[in-house]
Amino acid sequence: MIKNIEKDKNLFYAEVTDMITKEDVEAVIPIVEDIIKQYGKMNCLILLDNVKGYTFGGFLADFNFYLKHYDSFEYLAIAGDKKFEKGIVQIFDKIMPGKAKYYDISELNKAKEWIKQR
Repeated sequence: MIKNIEKDKNLFYAEVTDMITKEDVEAVIPIVEDIIKQYGKMNCLILLDNVKGYTFGGFLADFNFYLKHYDSFEYLAIAGDKKFEKGIVQIFDKIMPGKAKYYDISELNKAKEWIKQR
């Protein structure tokens, strides 16, 4: 589930919990595409709180969206509660043109400060 979605200029914020579905991803896409259309690049802060994974449709929707817009993410901060999430963010940091950083969920305020400085 994707909830508490906020945007401020080119900054997108969302909290993700439980399972991510196709409907979740499809609800977020117009918001993110609006930011990209308006600013060209975007910064993103995502809080992953006890995420269990994706449904198959959710994974496909998210993956296709990423393929279309991977170069539109300038800075990405992920605050999470699982070790594998840190590894995924480290991979993102290597393959995306922008910069990605992982923070433990207890460091959410630190992640907010980092992304707001961009």
